[in-house]
Order: sequence, then structure tokens, then C-alpha cells
Amino acid sequence: MKILVRALVALSLCSFGFAQLPESERLQGNAEQATALSKKSSIDAAPRSPQADPGCSFLFTSGANNTFLSYCLTSNGNVTQLITPAGRFQIVNPVEGYGFCDGFTGTEYFDYAFEDSLNWGPTTSSSPSAISKKFVRTTSDGLWTLTQTITQQAATSSVKVAMTLKNNTADNRPVLLLRYADVDVDGVLANNFDGTLNSAMAWNNFFSGAHPFGLVLQNVGTPPFPDFNGFAQTIPGIVHPCNPFANVSRTVEVGVDGSLVMNYQGTIPKKASKTFTVSYKGL
Repeated sequence: MKILVRALVALSLCSFGFAQLPESERLQGNAEQATALSKKSSIDAAPRSPQADPGCSFLFTSGANNTFLSYCLTSNGNVTQLITPAGRFQIVNPVEGYGFCDGFTGTEYFDYAFEDSLNWGPTTSSSPSAISKKFVRTTSDGLWTLTQTITQQAATSSVKVAMTLKNNTADNRPVLLLRYADVDVDGVLANNFDGTLNSAMAWNNFFSGAHPFGLVLQNVGTPPFPDFNGFAQTIPGIVHPCNPFANVSRTVEVGVDGSLVMNYQGTIPKKASKTFTVSYKGL
């Protein structure tokens, strides 16, 4: 239960936010959400570098009732502990983030908060506005720089994540970039999952009983690469950017503990950058 304790402490000690969560919306006393929080017994033993951070460093909150949105950001730009609408935990474990595969070298780089690829440098963060955080970090080999700008969208109760990946080398490099999240709709493990060209989603059907909510990870705008798609994984575990389809679902999954992925594939020219934008929104 270490991860449960850490999550509760993180939510209460966040250093950036507009409001503390009401007591009724905390995790204490909710057995289903506690089960989701503790489902990965190996989370503390997962490979991670000194830079990996599953904690809540920045908290954003807006709206009320059906428009309520609250989420944490780690110091490395992971979106964790996402709640929408009020009281409905969609990302419960701190298991969300970004990754990409360098097709030129076959090297993968990822950071999913509780686990990373051990080849990142430190992150520099700033606050472009009261509703956004900017995170900049370069891979330890110096080949790539990833800049993320994560913005609270109160009007649509959503989180916008813009990822700008820069190729620092003198070679054109093929790359696959992705966003990944282990989603537990309303704090329960078994959900329905599917993907489209523009999105991946997890949900529970209204007529199936309790917890009729969901979350969508969606592409925003026109991607810089023509090859992109969303998909679900049949497992909650991480996706490896150099082998992203190892656990892909090719049909609608019903009642499974899965995860969401939005991926983009193409080439970034030498000394150039491309921006990929996604959002999280409740269903």
C-alpha cells in the first residue's frame, strides 16, 4: 500500500494549485479506488532513474459537479491523479506519460512517472500562465529535446498536452512518438476500451450498472505526421515506443484492465522540431 500512502500525501501537499480537493473527493474510504491504487504491487520496484518522479508537484482544479476537473502534474510533465467529473477518478495510479523511439538508432526514451527508460536528463519547468506548465528536458545522449506545455482547459473540462520534439542532430531521423495512460474509469479496474484514428478511450456503459463514466485521449488539430492513430492496450502496463503494438487491442475490449495510447510516426529533419498535441477529456 505504499503507493496509496504516497498518492494521498501528494494530493495534500501539492505546491501549485487553485484549491484543495474536498474531503468527499479524496481517496480515503473508497475501497474501489484504493484497490486501483494498489493494483501494481511491483510499482516501487520498477526501473527508474534518479530523475523519475511519480509525485504530485503541481495541482490544477476548475469547475464543479459535472464540469469539475482536477489533475496533478509531476516535475517531469506527467499527468496523474486525474478527476472528472467531481469525485470520479479516471487516472488513479501515477502511470501516465510520453515516449518515443529513435528509428535511426533503435533507442527508446520514455517516462511514465513511476518508471522511465533511464536515459533522460533533468527537467526544467516554468509557468507560462496561471493555467499552464512548461517542461523542457533533453535525453542524456543529447540527441533529442522534448518540450511539453500542459494547459488546463476549464471551458471544456479537459487537459491539453502539446509535445514538441526537437531533433538536435545533423541527420534526418525517423521517430515514433506516443502518449500513454493507465486509465481506471471511476477508480475501477475493469472497463471497456477501444481506439479510432484520432483517439483512444475507456468507458463503462450506462446500462451495465455502476460507474457509467469514461476518459478519452484524443489528438488535437492536424498532426505533423500523416501516420497516426489511437489504440487501446489489453494490459495496464507500459508501452515500449520501439515495439508499441505488442499488446494492442484490435477490437472493442469489454471488462478488462487496459490502457490508452495515441501514437505518431514520421521523420523529423535535422535540427528541426515537430509538435504533437493531445487532450484528456471525460466521457
